[in-house]
Amino acid sequence: MTKQSKEFQNITFPSIDYETWKQEAEESLKGKPIEKLHKQTYEKITLKPIYTMKDVQEIPFLHDMPGEGSRVRGSKSTGYLNQSWHVSQEMDLKTPEEFNTVIKDALQNGQTMIHFTLQPQNCQGEGLALHTEEDIGKAFNGISLANTPVLIDAQTDLLAFLSLINSYAKTDALTGTIGMDPLAILVEKGQLSMEPEAAYDQLAESVKWVMENQPKLRTILVKGEPYHNGGANAVQELAFTMGTAIEYMSELLDRGLTVDQIASRMTFSFSIGSNVYMEIAKLRAAKILWTTIIEAYGGKADSCKMYIHARTSAFTKTIYDPYVNMLRSTIEAFSAIVGGIDSLHVSSFDEPIKATDSFSRRIARNTQSILREESFLNKVIDPAGGSWYVESLTNELAEKAWELLNDIESQGGMLKTLKTGNVQKSISSVLQERQKKVNHRIEKIVGTNMYTNIQEQPVPYTNTKNTYESNDAAISIKRILPVRISESFEQLRQASEQYLQTSGERPKVGLINLGPIPEHKPRADFITGFFEAGGFQVVKNEEGYVTAGDAIEGAKTMNLTTYIICGKDDAYKEMVTEICDEFEKTTPDIRLFIAGKQENEEFYRNVGINDFIHIGTDCFAFLHHLQQEMGVH
Repeated sequence: MTKQSKEFQNITFPSIDYETWKQEAEESLKGKPIEKLHKQTYEKITLKPIYTMKDVQEIPFLHDMPGEGSRVRGSKSTGYLNQSWHVSQEMDLKTPEEFNTVIKDALQNGQTMIHFTLQPQNCQGEGLALHTEEDIGKAFNGISLANTPVLIDAQTDLLAFLSLINSYAKTDALTGTIGMDPLAILVEKGQLSMEPEAAYDQLAESVKWVMENQPKLRTILVKGEPYHNGGANAVQELAFTMGTAIEYMSELLDRGLTVDQIASRMTFSFSIGSNVYMEIAKLRAAKILWTTIIEAYGGKADSCKMYIHARTSAFTKTIYDPYVNMLRSTIEAFSAIVGGIDSLHVSSFDEPIKATDSFSRRIARNTQSILREESFLNKVIDPAGGSWYVESLTNELAEKAWELLNDIESQGGMLKTLKTGNVQKSISSVLQERQKKVNHRIEKIVGTNMYTNIQEQPVPYTNTKNTYESNDAAISIKRILPVRISESFEQLRQASEQYLQTSGERPKVGLINLGPIPEHKPRADFITGFFEAGGFQVVKNEEGYVTAGDAIEGAKTMNLTTYIICGKDDAYKEMVTEICDEFEKTTPDIRLFIAGKQENEEFYRNVGINDFIHIGTDCFAFLHHLQQEMGVH
């Protein structure tokens, strides 16, 4: 060992306790309390800027090992080491022939599970149409079902399809899931073609059937996606998904099955959003909740093992700057894998725009391959475990979800709570909160309400929302509509694009920049991004105007109807009155706005300023109103 390395070994650093850090932090905040750095989530959880061991000392599951106890660290002691998650890309195809071509290519290039939604016989417009053994033969021609697990949402045709595919498979042992989630159908569509009792009968019969005929199949789907896609927060997703599982457990127990028989046939499915740590914690909390439920029912330890399928969120995807969806899906897939799953669907970047193609399917599939083969996420066991932040967040989610779950049970269970509309109301409230933050650009959507590129050539848009036409409905409730949080700004962009097509130019606003570049640029940049979020073209003089007279002449050269004055507050005091007076004389109908919040707004309004644009302005509402005034809508 060299002398230098010995010296390094003897170097020690002082131990910094929380109070010392807090004092330093508050000094950097210029005397403001550290609570100014706290952030409130949609789940009503307060996120702190730093977490310590004190935050996790009372957590009961903290020392659980993988495959044991609460299962928070996963159902398997070895994580992904012995069995990686399945690459389970869902095929959005209509015909057996097309499906066969695409799925065979996928299975040869990284996909490890067959995944699709079945088109019910009494409905039109969604899913893969496999209604005969001939259809199944065409769809699976050249594919070994004995060696390839499946994830098939059979919707309301579960028993019929099980019989059909079993007849085709003959002696082959099928693995995976062929199931249905009747409450998910009810929530997504607002109706169900059979009475809930009949659906529960079918679930019970399916469990009995597979125990005798295909013992490696699961047939009970429990989907959280309808709630996620409606705007629910993580606590609501967990509680409503677990409430559904309890509903099925209770009903199937009444039909003669045991807790362990039911639990072993369940597959849970969650959508994963772009809030990395919240989504990791959500999946970990789900395992705690499920273990608690099974223990309450008196089930065996093996029944606490939770099979989780995850899919990247449809709620977060955009139709503008769609290649950013690749990045979103990568982040969401990472969260899912770290949170601990058994299979994963990564959305194609063009999923909200049109039917996927070979390129978009390949990119989505390869996202999983990179996370496995190049990022080695299959080589670690619960990498988030032990993080004081993640463990604390996991615990808070589990506790809040358990509280909401108990409230659901006190109302008579999940179905009754859906019938009353309480679930729908609670999700709507969170969605409104989300939308408000997006509309104010507090929540940023890259390429949509922030950092937009109005010159981009839009990808041809086809409405990809599933249609559902049923002959009749045995039960109806208020539907939870699937939403993409970017839709409000996309509507503004589409209106501006249409205006461009009909008038030959985009709706325009002009910037009257006062003073040299360093003085007006911060506000000018803010205003440019503000208006480009709605597809407006922003016309400006980059150098800035030194006098009010120069500003007036420059604005007249632009020859527009809407201007925003950008500069420092002192420049406003010097020049705004003169600018307003001149416009009042020559073009009194123009709109004049000031960039930035002002203390003396009443004075400026009196001299001719229409309004003020700042970080507290509702960007969507402002631009929507302006489009209407300009004849864009």
